[in-house]
Amino acid sequence: MVNEINIKEISKEEVKKVSEDLRDFNPVKCLACGNKKKIVQRFFILNVSAGSNHRKVKKALKDKFGLTYYGYDDKNKKVITTAKCPECDGEKMDWDY
Repeated sequence: MVNEINIKEISKEEVKKVSEDLRDFNPVKCLACGNKKKIVQRFFILNVSAGSNHRKVKKALKDKFGLTYYGYDDKNKKVITTAKCPECDGEKMDWDY
């Protein structure tokens, strides 16, 4: 069991080395306000699998980056993606799979 979650933001270029599926998993609409423009997607790499450590990952993401929601690719659960709406600051998105 992992005691500490290490989380680091990575660029879209760095994600290209990791997962095509995750790069193609894009936010298309904010579920809070319906905005579809200029939604900012971010990527992070973890020292653990997001799937089996959900609560700890969520807490680390909130503490370090002020974000709550994330998605990941089942092929590599150590890389996660988030998005934030520039209109309402919402994080719940409709994602294009």
